[in-house]
Amino acid sequence: PAKGGLFRAGAMDNGDGIAVGWLGHPIFKDKEGHELFVRRMPTFFETFPVVLVDEEGIVKADVPFRRAESKYSVEQVGVIVEFYGGELDGVSFGDPALVKKYARRAQLGEIFELDRASLKSDGVFRSSPRGWFTFGHATFALLFFFGHIWHGARTLFRDVFAGIDTDLDTQ
Repeated sequence: PAKGGLFRAGAMDNGDGIAVGWLGHPIFKDKEGHELFVRRMPTFFETFPVVLVDEEGIVKADVPFRRAESKYSVEQVGVIVEFYGGELDGVSFGDPALVKKYARRAQLGEIFELDRASLKSDGVFRSSPRGWFTFGHATFALLFFFGHIWHGARTLFRDVFAGIDTDLDTQ
């Protein structure tokens, strides 16, 4: 991944900031009123592509990388977002820029208002020391587990590894 990797070192609060309020639960709809669900494509890009699918999992809208190749862009499909609960309860947005903004933020779950100024947060995913500790121990556990399997197999199949047929008589 570009710009130093998917996860960076540093305090967890430097990522998103401190949550100060819940904006509400966003519901995305197309022109016909069909409900669309935000899905993120699990790619290892710095920004994840945003895809909106219907209840059957068929792509109905997206936020395209290249406008020239877009078929299902938010503007073409006419996607709107309505909020239920939270600070934006009952508010509906049809402006494509706002719909895209809330679709990007809805990829990671519920949408919160974040205080980024007080901690100088930059919006980059970060992993805590606890996360690196867990990752390191899981990696070494798998390494030792497969090492035990390897050496057990060497003991059980010693003659195969040596290349000597046990049924041969001395000549």
